[in-house]
Amino acid sequence: MRLPKLFKNNPKWQERELRAIIFFSRLFKGIDRKKVIFMCFRGRSYGDNPRYISERLHERCPEAEIVWAFKGNTIREMREKVPDYVRCISMSARSYFGELATARVWVDNFTKDAVLRGFPKGRQFYVQTWHGDRPIKKICYDEFPDGYRLEEEADLVLTGSDFGMKLYRTAFRYNGRYLNMGAPRNDILVRNDPADVARVKAKLGVDPEAKLLLYAPTYRENTDTVPKHAQMDLRRTLDLLERNGEKWVCLYRAHYLSAGIDLEAEKDRIVDMSKYEDMSELLLVADMLLTDYSSCAMDYCVLDRPAFMFMSDYEEYLASRGVYYDPHDTPLMIAHDQQQLEKLILETDAAAAKRNCEAIRAYYGVNETGRATDAVCDYIISKIRGEKK
Repeated sequence: MRLPKLFKNNPKWQERELRAIIFFSRLFKGIDRKKVIFMCFRGRSYGDNPRYISERLHERCPEAEIVWAFKGNTIREMREKVPDYVRCISMSARSYFGELATARVWVDNFTKDAVLRGFPKGRQFYVQTWHGDRPIKKICYDEFPDGYRLEEEADLVLTGSDFGMKLYRTAFRYNGRYLNMGAPRNDILVRNDPADVARVKAKLGVDPEAKLLLYAPTYRENTDTVPKHAQMDLRRTLDLLERNGEKWVCLYRAHYLSAGIDLEAEKDRIVDMSKYEDMSELLLVADMLLTDYSSCAMDYCVLDRPAFMFMSDYEEYLASRGVYYDPHDTPLMIAHDQQQLEKLILETDAAAAKRNCEAIRAYYGVNETGRATDAVCDYIISKIRGEKK
């Protein structure tokens, strides 16, 4: 009895077992050319770029078998969120690795487990969408040059800017094929269809006549550096926005790693959207964006609407995370306290917001075409149907 327990608790033996599952699954089952396996934020979510690709792929290629992998403790909840045509699998099951081994295409917006080093192989095709190619904070190898290890190798990486192309070469140490047509999740922003706006507002249950402020702070590893909500006074900010008689509602959306923050607020004016899966839909309906270090501001710029960065703890954040550049050297509109924020809001009319967004797009070399989802689906469909691409 002791020997199996010893193997079970030994990480090296566990890795060998899982790699054996991958090897024999591929050997005896082969590659299922119709199977496409998706993952988002390491199985925490049905959203972001993979969701937009998954849903469009089903529309264009109904013969594709669409599989989503979720963390074991969330799979029951996720089964209720996904469309009926999606097959859900648990990342906690050993069969998960067999599913990966036999899928024709992988689509992910994050990195995978260490056991998958050297994969995918052969006839498999791996699309890495990532989740933002215009960050302020450093990522992957750029953040940990000596201690980071990217295990898997992508066949196609999606970008939406010149900045992103340069970033991925160092952050991923990737010199393969890029598709620089934008992020699939941003296609809905580029289209900016009034019908989509009305649909999302109805789904959110907000007053269709109200103006919407989206407040989306980023993740902090050290919660001691998070600014107190008294420093970022949402109630006071809403009062300022309503000075001319317009009704404003704040949508509060925490980072996926810090969702569930207790935000004391007026229920009729501040709505917690931290568990809402689709950030792009929130950006689409927002009349104004307020964040701190999130790259969502660089996505939002395609809408020509005002976005403000509230950086009351910039020095602490800089010391804890490391950044690619000083955001003060960019066109981003930055405030360090409530007074500066209010001054920026008062000074920024629609024309000024449009000029600011144009400057942001020029700074990053933004290339959001509105056709990114179909472009990546073209690649995937060609692999499923055996066409050259």
